[in-house]
Amino acid sequence: MSQELVTYIVLGSAERLKKLKCPKSNKSEEFLFANFPDSKVSEKQVDDLVTQSNGKLIVLLPPSTFPSTNAKKSLKKISMIDFSTWGWFKLNEKKNIFKNIKKISTSLRNIPQLEQGIFFSKRLYFSVGGIGKFESNPFNEISKRFYSRIDPQNPLPALIIRTKNHNIF
Repeated sequence: MSQELVTYIVLGSAERLKKLKCPKSNKSEEFLFANFPDSKVSEKQVDDLVTQSNGKLIVLLPPSTFPSTNAKKSLKKISMIDFSTWGWFKLNEKKNIFKNIKKISTSLRNIPQLEQGIFFSKRLYFSVGGIGKFESNPFNEISKRFYSRIDPQNPLPALIIRTKNHNIF
């Protein structure tokens, strides 16, 4: 395995993720499915997945989404630099009132929504004590923890959405 490996963890219940095909891992990318049991997010399971992953850079993704080719290239470059870093992906530019409200909310609060995904260095993740609580916005607590250490990177290009259902369960 390469030192600059990026690990993509797709969040979701075992029921939801069994319908998806996991991309094959290669020398620079590792793909893992979270497979949460019983429609309940397990913070311990997320911590365990991050611990067991091979990547220096971890990317948490909602089901049915993946980074664009340009975003993947950026993530690989970020992992090679090997600094503590974190950030998220832009919201998809669809003309949707609900998404536009979320976009405004995200830009004001600077906390990514689940459908945006989040990336961070493994080193930073453990320095802040892990994921914390998953609530209505799963990235709320971890973002606050990361902000206490460093400012985020500029958002990467929007995720490629393969279905309209972003529900992780």
